[in-house]
Amino acid sequence: MTKPTLLIIGAAGNNGVATIDALVRKHEDDFTIRAGVRSDAKAKALLKKFPGIETAILDLDQPATLPSAFKGVEKLFLIIGNVENREQHAKNAIDAAVAVGSVKHVLFYSVFGAEYESILFGRQFRFGEKYLEASGLNWTHLRTIFFQENMAGWADGIKQGAFYFGIRDGRFAPLNVGDIGEIAANVLCARGHEGKAYNITGPELLSGKDFARVFADITGKAVQYVSPDEATTLNSLLGSGWPQWQAKGLLELFEVFASNQAAVVSPDGERLLGHPLTSLRTYVDANRSVFV
Repeated sequence: MTKPTLLIIGAAGNNGVATIDALVRKHEDDFTIRAGVRSDAKAKALLKKFPGIETAILDLDQPATLPSAFKGVEKLFLIIGNVENREQHAKNAIDAAVAVGSVKHVLFYSVFGAEYESILFGRQFRFGEKYLEASGLNWTHLRTIFFQENMAGWADGIKQGAFYFGIRDGRFAPLNVGDIGEIAANVLCARGHEGKAYNITGPELLSGKDFARVFADITGKAVQYVSPDEATTLNSLLGSGWPQWQAKGLLELFEVFASNQAAVVSPDGERLLGHPLTSLRTYVDANRSVFV
């Protein structure tokens, strides 16, 4: 019997790789896994890591590259990357899914709070959500929050004894990429998720001081929490190579955290995962070398 084909767009990114890993470990017999990537080099890297999958080269800026990647696809996990034209990428992918006629379910990677459309990232992803909802395809939204793995971007300061993170006294619950990959795999491989939007957070609300305490405990070095003002954070992000649109978007997200608008631990993640979510302490302990 021929296995149905599952296409993952954005397969070479952290979330895509985590999802493929979970699918291969737990559900390899359920699907033919097709990884949609932008280059031959990325395809070869994924095939080296996961020899049993298929790959397809596609470019969401070039709709003509999409039909061959979508041929015979029944399920789609759509992960739009860190690009300013996220809305157009989502539209192009969803249009291709409609056109092929075989797609039965689309899992759409989104962000926590997208439904409010109050910040740039939320508006970008909510456009994709609404476009998918209006497409006639069966859909599920996976709304994720800031990842624990993002902390690697603040490692230099941590190594010097300071965690510079501009959320004042706010709290949020950071999520582990491995958990979201497993959650995505579970949703893709089960029925009953159509027409639902899940809010996926980490297991614990943490303040900047809580983060610093974890880093200090694991590294064995003193780490002070510092909440810079917006101008300082913006200059730091731009100086490290962030595009201006994305840096300003992160500032908006930090204000959401600082004002405790995202101070929520959602039950959706653990329920969909089937076991406890990964704590920040567990992540930092497993990746101690990044922070010392």
